[in-house]
Amino acid sequence: MVIIIKNSLEVAMALKIDIYTKDLELTSPIRDYVNKKVGRLERFLNEIDECRVDLAHAKSARNLADRNIAQVTIRGKGFILRAEERAETIQSAIDATVD
Repeated sequence: MVIIIKNSLEVAMALKIDIYTKDLELTSPIRDYVNKKVGRLERFLNEIDECRVDLAHAKSARNLADRNIAQVTIRGKGFILRAEERAETIQSAIDATVD
């Protein structure tokens, strides 16, 4: 987490999101999409220390709708939150995980 001090009165937090991929190329649009969607979680959880997003493409999944996997892990003071979802597109999996 990066702290930015403005006018020595306001403190704005910028959430650092680590993105890891497996069998999937991380393109700029996907990176921007993850930062936009996962960055919104900071509104609800003020004390986030670490945010990790794992994106994967499972070629061996039987169902086509279960091939793209998004997992979000959030660590903070006294809590760890983890969510994982599978969907037909990686954007849908990210949306379902964040929701």
